[in-house]
Amino acid sequence: MPFAGNPVSLTGHGRVVNGVAFSPDGRLLASGGDDRTVILWQVADPAGPRRVAVLNGHRRAVRAVAFSPDGRLLASGGGDRAVLLWDVADPAHPARVSTLAHDRPGWLIRDGRLEAGVNAVGFSPDGRLLVCGSDRTVFLWDVGDPARPARRAALTHRRRVRRSGPVKAVAFSPDRRLLVTGACDPENTGILWDVADPAHPVRAGTLVPFVRDRATTAFFAGSPAINAVGFSPDGRLLATADGDFGVAGGTGGSWRRGSAALWDVTDPRASLRTATLTPGGGAGQVLSVAFSPDGRSLACAGEAADIVLCDVTDPERPAVAAVLTGHRGAVRAVAFSPDGRLLASGGTDRTVRLWAPD
Repeated sequence: MPFAGNPVSLTGHGRVVNGVAFSPDGRLLASGGDDRTVILWQVADPAGPRRVAVLNGHRRAVRAVAFSPDGRLLASGGGDRAVLLWDVADPAHPARVSTLAHDRPGWLIRDGRLEAGVNAVGFSPDGRLLVCGSDRTVFLWDVGDPARPARRAALTHRRRVRRSGPVKAVAFSPDRRLLVTGACDPENTGILWDVADPAHPVRAGTLVPFVRDRATTAFFAGSPAINAVGFSPDGRLLATADGDFGVAGGTGGSWRRGSAALWDVTDPRASLRTATLTPGGGAGQVLSVAFSPDGRSLACAGEAADIVLCDVTDPERPAVAAVLTGHRGAVRAVAFSPDGRLLASGGTDRTVRLWAPD
């Protein structure tokens, strides 16, 4: 479905917008930003959205937001290493239900940006589990009783926690059997976990988005990362938002590049990359990806400021269907509404934008 090039702009955040998420019924949109707030927007009428509540409680930037499958809970993760669970059954009067505190394995700075804390959150399809990408560790929580969450497991990309990079992305497959985690880590960038037994997850596959020539290049500024992930509605495809930057040893030259990759994860042990997309010609990192509810489109966004919509009906030959321009800086998050009629985006220009069909 083509989207209009004149989005509705929602203003209210005082700093960068890092995350956006629609409620399951599509009537609410949550956004979280560096101003330490989460804003709930009523978007039942896309032409006249309005702010219904501001959620305060985080002591540092809000990095990620996610609704539970029944829409009653909202999880927000922040740089304060906390995940707050909110009861949003009455959106005008949200109430904090509980706080999930996470360990502190050390400060993490990547590309001049502090990335300590919780960078990603996601509910399982049945709503009983919440996954949190925190610093160098992924935590699984049982939130069957939201007022008394219980930690079920802690996962790391490497055997030694302090050698791992910050976890940037998490997502459950639609059937809940798989969990994908993405990190800023040159050796274990993406991992697929079998979580049939949530208390004892098992590595099921590895995703390696970048190939590096270690003999001729030194990387002083950072390392490759999977910044965001998303499963197709049928669970057969996985999309990753990849980024890389660095300094070439001996030359003083540097680069920033990014791509979005499509993976066939039908067999997690032999995950196959089916295609690589380079929105904006590969200039700048890709920071967010999202499948449309029908699985036919993929939205990609990042430092290039544009949102690229790709037709992925043929996963081996994706094609650019539209380019949405309007943000005045990097786009850090994108999300489709459950009916696919709206696309939300948030970025460094401090705005949330709603894109509707022509």
